[in-house]
Amino acid sequence: MAAYMRKTGILPVCTNNEARAYFAGKGLTYADVTEGDILTLVMLLNKHIKKANADCETSMGSMYLSRRIDLKRKTNGTLISCYLYVNSHYFERRECISFNADGWIGFAGWADQGNTNPILRAFIEWCDALAATKEKEDTQL
Repeated sequence: MAAYMRKTGILPVCTNNEARAYFAGKGLTYADVTEGDILTLVMLLNKHIKKANADCETSMGSMYLSRRIDLKRKTNGTLISCYLYVNSHYFERRECISFNADGWIGFAGWADQGNTNPILRAFIEWCDALAATKEKEDTQL
């Protein structure tokens, strides 16, 4: 097996604050997010993390999404809070994306840019999909 050589000069996809603003700018709130939407985000995170590992963007090339999801929802199914985690060969259950009950969305607060970029890419793609679904539902009402 060849040695893992991480890329250098990794540029940010966006800042964490820009990702939060993107969510809000798309007109999204926790009231728009259901458990199914979280599962869509999980699929996108898996796709982007796998690609970042293959492209030597992550620090060790062994990061993967944890199966654990801590989700709280209202009786109507919309989001109260949700915590998604990542694992690697040398750690377990570090923050991937956290939707905190106070409205704060966190992105891998422990991580450097190379480890955060695939998470941010997945989140931005997810926001686009969620907003398109919301827009379609709104026009059908």
